[in-house]
Amino acid sequence: MGSLIYYTATFTFKQIAERVNPVNEELHTSKSLRDQIQRSLTKNFISIRDYILTQKEHFFNALVLAIYDGDPTWNELELNFNGKDYYSMGFLRLNGEEKIFPVDGQHRVEGIKEAIKNNPELEDEDITVIFIGHHNDKEGKEKTRRIFSTLNRYAKPVKPGDIIALDEDDTVAIVTRDLLESYPLFLNDNVKADLKGSKALSDNDTKSFTSLLTLYDTNRIIYTYYKSRNNSQGKLYSSTKISDFLKFRPGQEELDDFKNYLCHFWNQFCDIFPGMGDYISASDNQTAAYRFRNKNDGGLLYFRPVALPQLIKAIFETKIRTGIELSNCMLKYAQLEMCISKGPWLNILWNNRTKTMIMKYKTIIFHILISLYDSSLLTDKEKDTLVKNFAEANEIDEKEALLELNM
Repeated sequence: MGSLIYYTATFTFKQIAERVNPVNEELHTSKSLRDQIQRSLTKNFISIRDYILTQKEHFFNALVLAIYDGDPTWNELELNFNGKDYYSMGFLRLNGEEKIFPVDGQHRVEGIKEAIKNNPELEDEDITVIFIGHHNDKEGKEKTRRIFSTLNRYAKPVKPGDIIALDEDDTVAIVTRDLLESYPLFLNDNVKADLKGSKALSDNDTKSFTSLLTLYDTNRIIYTYYKSRNNSQGKLYSSTKISDFLKFRPGQEELDDFKNYLCHFWNQFCDIFPGMGDYISASDNQTAAYRFRNKNDGGLLYFRPVALPQLIKAIFETKIRTGIELSNCMLKYAQLEMCISKGPWLNILWNNRTKTMIMKYKTIIFHILISLYDSSLLTDKEKDTLVKNFAEANEIDEKEALLELNM
């Protein structure tokens, strides 16, 4: 490809552990630059190790390995198929003195090494490798550095929407997909999937309840509280811990249990919050959301993707802080002002002059909701943040902000 000759082969996990070493002087003679590359080898390899050890159907794309020194010998096979000769297959013989390092796949290499330390039975598993020649001189290092940076610069991460659509390990993604095909609120394309990965909904969208990314984020918040019920420390699991849980597919029993938990939550939400029942039962599905999200008065807070997850978080957090039933929390929240063109949402979420959304103060939506429910539930730090931002948004001083917020 281009001017590069490469060989595609397979290595066993044991060969990876014995023959592939971290990048050393192959890319830079400068120790500080070598150290920088090594520092980039984050603890991500630990999650790869755990993935190999716990996921029976683990699979990786090919490792790109640079090779130099030793005496690699290529023995090609001549193959004839349909009257045409092929010379691109054969055997690459290594004498063991070669120096091999990963140009792409450092984390996978280290993850494999750690995995077979824990389970030597994995040593005979194969992984595809792509060998490229490396010359350990100035010109050779420059060439390999270019490949190294190109592979990382142009490799794009999987879009969040694609993960939701395809991930078979992430509990929230699996159950969310299931609900899109079975739960009344989310049927009939009521959840907008944006190919560009946007959480927002177009002003012209009179159909959707919310966006796919927002629904996933909201269900993940619910999952956090669902999962934390069994935390022996009696605290909410951190976002990092939740991410760790979502890397590995649980048993079907837990998937079913979380689905039932979600359905129960959304059933209560649809029964209690104004407009939800009308939206679901609307005779004209194409315009069902117009009453609740429009450019005239902005509509209801929970029909706006920026605010829905914050409302759900506020409901659960209120339950935690007060100890009352979730349905009772919902009942009181449903009685609060939810039209975003009215106080306290004016100038926080809605610009009445331009009839557009305001995104600058989205981080305090949660604090305002808790404050409306019962301001005594806020911590001192949360109160300070709320008052400061509310005052700025409304161009008033903090004393006035306290009065308007009834704090």
